[in-house]
Amino acid sequence: MSTTDRRTVETETRVDFVWPAKDFSRVPYEVFSDEKIFELELDRIFRGPVWNYLGLECEIPNWGDYQTTWVGNIQVVVTRAKDGSIHAFENSCAHRGARIVDNVRGNTKRHTCPYHLWTYNLTGELTGVPFEKGHNGKGGMPPCFEKGDHNLKALRVATHGGLVFGTYDNAVEPLEQFLGEHSLSQIERLLGKRKPKVIGYLRQKIPANWKLYNENVRDPYHASLLHMFHITFGIQTPAMAGGIKMDGDAKNSWNHSILSEDDHLKRSALSDDYDELGKWQKDLKMHDPSMLEVPLDLNDNYKTTILSMFPTLIIGQVDNTYAIRQLRPKGPNAVELHITYLGFEDDTPEQLHNRMLSVNLIGPGGYISLEDGEALRRVQEGVVSRRGEHSVLAMGGIGELRDTDHLIQEISIRGFWKHYHKLMKFPEAGQQQNDKRGAQ
Repeated sequence: MSTTDRRTVETETRVDFVWPAKDFSRVPYEVFSDEKIFELELDRIFRGPVWNYLGLECEIPNWGDYQTTWVGNIQVVVTRAKDGSIHAFENSCAHRGARIVDNVRGNTKRHTCPYHLWTYNLTGELTGVPFEKGHNGKGGMPPCFEKGDHNLKALRVATHGGLVFGTYDNAVEPLEQFLGEHSLSQIERLLGKRKPKVIGYLRQKIPANWKLYNENVRDPYHASLLHMFHITFGIQTPAMAGGIKMDGDAKNSWNHSILSEDDHLKRSALSDDYDELGKWQKDLKMHDPSMLEVPLDLNDNYKTTILSMFPTLIIGQVDNTYAIRQLRPKGPNAVELHITYLGFEDDTPEQLHNRMLSVNLIGPGGYISLEDGEALRRVQEGVVSRRGEHSVLAMGGIGELRDTDHLIQEISIRGFWKHYHKLMKFPEAGQQQNDKRGAQ
């Protein structure tokens, strides 16, 4: 979108609410269902100063390899050129706008629009226009026509740690700076020492706003409450060592839990907290416990790592499951969750088998993910009629955004909203609240 187009959107679109709290501990419900807000997000966030996750380098290892993905509501083709460089461009012909690529992935020497056969090379440059000069001196393009003026609309591409990102904004900060210290260190920890390979994909359409999923993965508070499996089998409990860390502007967060020798004692101390909740079933057993007996292969005792990067990327390690989750908004009331499961090139057959076992933890039917989609559906249905009201994000304290050494918090969610508010250019957040706010 041109600068002029963006000015038009910003001038014509008004948002008629005030963000309730300067510390972002209150979130107006309108942001989850308002059509105008969603349209603004497409322009100010997805086509704005962010790096959008596009895929993995290992998914397009050879020249001519390509795959399609989404940036907001725009389908994008990511391809590797003959010189090894990676390019990304919109899947829409410069001629009449037709979709060019139908397959999710494949290999080709060129991309040709099926409508009028305009042809593009692997970098998105227009290389062929049938009857450009007409036939027998008749027809054809006018003398002013230049193919170079009609290339596919390209994104700027950068890579780090085998991850591919794209942006529409030429002024956005460098990728490494955008990711921040903790994202860089965890990408190196999870993917940097071994060559990843894809072992499977899953897609799930959730009838909820894409930002609700962002709240969910930044919310360790819910993990041992919504997910009975978490607390019952010790995947992640409030008693574990760990916490959350955020980057400089709080938009990216890393929440993690760490195994300790005395975890069983710490978990026993939680009995009183769970007596009335019904989420800790001490006598529940797995008929086949092999999935829970897979050894952690990094030998650093991190039980869970959830790395959430603005706006739509989550890299997770839960036990020995490595999964990349990408959010693909489908309007204000739905999001597609695209999950890429990873193994590594040097995995033994036993390690690959164990990873496939662990995949049962994460996904639409997973032991600790099944409830997430249902919870978000309930939230979406609950807030859609509550215009003028707001949610409460006070767990862990209000006021200053800060890292914690515990998991009972909602602070990292507020970091997401702080950056979202900035990019959306909403009026300055205020203190308009009717409820009494407690001290930190």
